[in-house]
Amino acid sequence: GGDTGSGPGRGDYFTQLARITETASIQARGLERDLRVRMEAATSAEDRFTALQVYVDQSIRLYRDVVDALVALRPPSEVASEQNAYEEVWRSRLALMTGVRDAGARGPNPILELLENDPFAEAATATRTTCEDLQDAVAAAGSDVDLACDGRPD
Repeated sequence: GGDTGSGPGRGDYFTQLARITETASIQARGLERDLRVRMEAATSAEDRFTALQVYVDQSIRLYRDVVDALVALRPPSEVASEQNAYEEVWRSRLALMTGVRDAGARGPNPILELLENDPFAEAATATRTTCEDLQDAVAAAGSDVDLACDGRPD
């Protein structure tokens, strides 16, 4: 079939997109907050290592869920390239975090060093930038949904 009959209707598409971006932002913030709390409460390297492993594993699951949800959406043509760019950033974040997991670190410091590397900061910036581009395209397409690109303070 053609693109016109597949996927959600225009209004549904924008609502679902907003739900995905907002949920991704809220959950990513929650994982980062949980990691901070666990790291502050950790009394040993083993506790820090466990906290980091949990964070990495949960982040991988979240990033995969975000990619899967975006893939399932069929964007209208006027926002397709912006959605694809946003989706690619989440794919790169998934690949980065999977690389951390697969690096086989045996303690907290190698994981911290990987997470503090430029690619992670760049991916976070690219997520915000591509989300803002997608927000602009969504607005230009006539929708007023808020993609929560700023991560919305608690």
